[in-house]
Amino acid sequence: MSRRAAWLLGLMFLGLAWRTAVGQTEHQQHHPPESTTSYIQALEDPERAAWQQPEEVIARLDLKPGDEVADLGAGSGYFTLRMAREVGQGGRVYAVDTNPEMLRDIEKRAEEEQLENIQTILADPNDPKLGSQSVDLIFICDVLHHISHRERYYPLLARALRLGGRLVDIDFYKRNLPVGPPVEMKIAKKDAIKEIEPAGFDLVHDYDFLKYQYFLVFELAE
Repeated sequence: MSRRAAWLLGLMFLGLAWRTAVGQTEHQQHHPPESTTSYIQALEDPERAAWQQPEEVIARLDLKPGDEVADLGAGSGYFTLRMAREVGQGGRVYAVDTNPEMLRDIEKRAEEEQLENIQTILADPNDPKLGSQSVDLIFICDVLHHISHRERYYPLLARALRLGGRLVDIDFYKRNLPVGPPVEMKIAKKDAIKEIEPAGFDLVHDYDFLKYQYFLVFELAE
């Protein structure tokens, strides 16, 4: 089997697309699918739910009606639309991504599902473009390991959160797994904690129910 054929088969099985992540650096790029449609199909693969457990993830976020949330590296909107239903019409979900085609697709899906509380934000690789004290929760799933200069990125996230706001980081364990990027790209859980806390965050929850990912919840320190 050729390298390209093996890669395509692997992508279909894994149901992931790495270029949708915010701040991906050149040396980290994988050979991507040939179109945004391929990205979306991969991210929305029904087989993903078996290991991603999206409904349980949403439940652990404990979102309230009226909350304002940023889905950083929103991609296909896999979590964006789910969170929009939780926060209700009085709340808002900001779908943040660097891929304008992905954001247009999220807007289309939101219109089809009559979710008027989703706002898309076209971010820069090194700036999420979130306003100061604009959100109650920043949600990041399978994205931080793509961001370069994270030591300068975390303070931007702290700035965007309101007092008592939360930062959620879900990412792959740093070991060989049937899903996710190569081991060398991953951030070990202990290293993620060590990186994030100095930006003004306290770790308040460390969930371990996901098979391939750690699930960390931080609060903005007072």
